[in-house]
Amino acid sequence: MLVGFLDAEGRAYDLTFGTLKRRLRDADGAWAVGDEETLGAEVPVEGALFLQVPTKHLLLRPTEGVARTSDRRLLFLAASGRERTPEEPTRFNVAVRAPPMAVDQLFRAGGREVVEFERKEVVGTLASRSDLTLRLQAHWMGGGAKPATLHFVLGPLAAARAAVAPLGLS
Repeated sequence: MLVGFLDAEGRAYDLTFGTLKRRLRDADGAWAVGDEETLGAEVPVEGALFLQVPTKHLLLRPTEGVARTSDRRLLFLAASGRERTPEEPTRFNVAVRAPPMAVDQLFRAGGREVVEFERKEVVGTLASRSDLTLRLQAHWMGGGAKPATLHFVLGPLAAARAAVAPLGLS
């Protein structure tokens, strides 16, 4: 699971703005995919991410963006061009320890928040009238040795169903 940032050149960063030495896009802007993997078209959705520790902690504030999905994973990218303030430099609800100029530069140059998880990390779904919640069990940078339980909420419901359809969750 990736919870972090994607810069304009396709490089991934974790929540501390540390580089992951991983590209989600190549130099030409094409998405990095596995063998015989195809990411579907962008589906406009709103996403929010909650961490269960033992109560819910809002990790990604409700954020407009797009989902791209294959049969193996879902990739959520926050909408570009969001207004940012020194009090809220990112849509993640975390203390930002990176220099403010570096954070500002990442977003001014086209960087965005990103959440990526694999199909095998989805352990349940719950639909309401307005949205779809995916229950995830995943290792992530803030979770230590044990997998963390996270809830990724996508809406509106029709768009959320279209976004997750390639995962074949039933």
